[in-house]
Amino acid sequence: MNTLKEQSGYFYLVFAALASWLLANLIEVEDTGNRLSPPHSPNFFSSGYQKWTMSADGNPDNHLSAAHISHYSDDKTTHLQQPLLTFQQPDQPPWLIQAEAGLVSADGKEVILEGRATISREAYGNNKALKIITSNLKVKPDIHYAETADHAVLQSLPHTTSGTGMKLVFKQPIHIELLAHVQGKYETKP
Repeated sequence: MNTLKEQSGYFYLVFAALASWLLANLIEVEDTGNRLSPPHSPNFFSSGYQKWTMSADGNPDNHLSAAHISHYSDDKTTHLQQPLLTFQQPDQPPWLIQAEAGLVSADGKEVILEGRATISREAYGNNKALKIITSNLKVKPDIHYAETADHAVLQSLPHTTSGTGMKLVFKQPIHIELLAHVQGKYETKP
């Protein structure tokens, strides 16, 4: 038969185990294994990046290429160097949008092009070539839409139009709107 002294030893052992378990669950242990890099640092990168997107009917829709990308895990953004967006149109030349740098949003719905941005489309049919020079352009690839609050210059030689702020839908029906301070230089036939 166990003596009272032996039973109290078991009690203290069970009490110590229970107290240790409670303390281990109450105290948060910080994982320092991931603290070797600064908070906003890339978790992966790629050189010569290419991404193709297809339309619902299986045809090429848009293409994003960049000289270099860096993805950041803290805000889920992807930073681009020398990005080029290409938007395919049936029976038309593609729209090309290029910039010095850019950023793809965490959800992938927006591409924000930083610095000088150029939008171009070659001539086809009765439509002249078109070139738009602007900066800080926000592009929504899924809906073929771009906008900026900065100055924009539209060139469809021999005509030039400029203004502040621009909205562009580059899918049929194509729509370009300059928002303020619009000026133009139009050459007429003699």
